[in-house]
Amino acid sequence: MMMRMLRYLLLAAGMICCGCQRQNTAISPAVDAVKEVADKKEQTPKVIAYYFHRTVRCPTCIAIEARVARIIETDFKQQSADGRLAWMPFNLDEPGGDAFEKEFDISVSTLVLAKTKNGDQTGYKKLEEVWQLYHDPEAFNNYVKDEIGRFLDEQLAN
Repeated sequence: MMMRMLRYLLLAAGMICCGCQRQNTAISPAVDAVKEVADKKEQTPKVIAYYFHRTVRCPTCIAIEARVARIIETDFKQQSADGRLAWMPFNLDEPGGDAFEKEFDISVSTLVLAKTKNGDQTGYKKLEEVWQLYHDPEAFNNYVKDEIGRFLDEQLAN
């Protein structure tokens, strides 16, 4: 009886991340992109939207990344084109992931907006509500759009 309960607890602990199904994804080239942006300080975006994730991901993690990418591509097309906003998905299991984990105090899939000035980070915000709003696409989209817009407006004011 005790062994059966232990097995169920271990199984439940493994499924905590929104019913995660283990799913491998290709390693992203984000490390090179981050280095390229850092090397070109005069072209450094004023706001970087990072989506940090692991190699093994659940369908919800993948869908959140896709939704945010779509919002940036459609609603912030001009800001992306003129360099005020950059989209950077990043696998925390890749080289450099440890530094991001420490810098942003993260360990799981997280959407982070970072402000930069002259190539240096001046502030950031973790948009953790994307997980709660995932099942309400309209609220999810509004939340992400509002937060990105607010960050862009704050950078223009500085």
